[in-house]
Amino acid sequence: MKNQEKKINLIMAIVMSVAMGILASIVIYYDPKTQTPPFVLFCLLNIVLSVIVGVIVALVIPLGKMGAALAKKAKATQPSMKFSLINSIPLAVGNSVIVSAVVSFLGVAMAYSKIPAGQAPPLLMMWFSSWAPLLVPSIIISYVLAVLIAPLVVGAVMKKKGKKK
Repeated sequence: MKNQEKKINLIMAIVMSVAMGILASIVIYYDPKTQTPPFVLFCLLNIVLSVIVGVIVALVIPLGKMGAALAKKAKATQPSMKFSLINSIPLAVGNSVIVSAVVSFLGVAMAYSKIPAGQAPPLLMMWFSSWAPLLVPSIIISYVLAVLIAPLVVGAVMKKKGKKK
């Protein structure tokens, strides 16, 4: 069961991270205050960074277990909609907050390094003003994806497990 849990968590982290990478690219690219590389390159960079960070988060932080524990406290049982809605909260919030914070910080740090020292605003202010617009949309998108896609991923992983026996 642990291997299936890890697979499910990794797949979900990758799916949500790709969506967050795309979201970050769109929000930042169309901000008139920013200078970015061409959109396709910028989008690919954000997706790769998001997936790397998302996979690390999935491997290090037990967001799936937190979701199951939260659902259990709420007396929600699998495979109910109530379980899916509650179980998805820690995964979506945890993953989106951490991934969006790290990826936006890396992007801002790269841009910050190109600003002449006397003209650069404080790094943390620059980062927060870039991260803040991403936070709520990334949580919403991650939550919707977790609720909609998690049952499909769980079904596919469990079906594959059944075929191996």
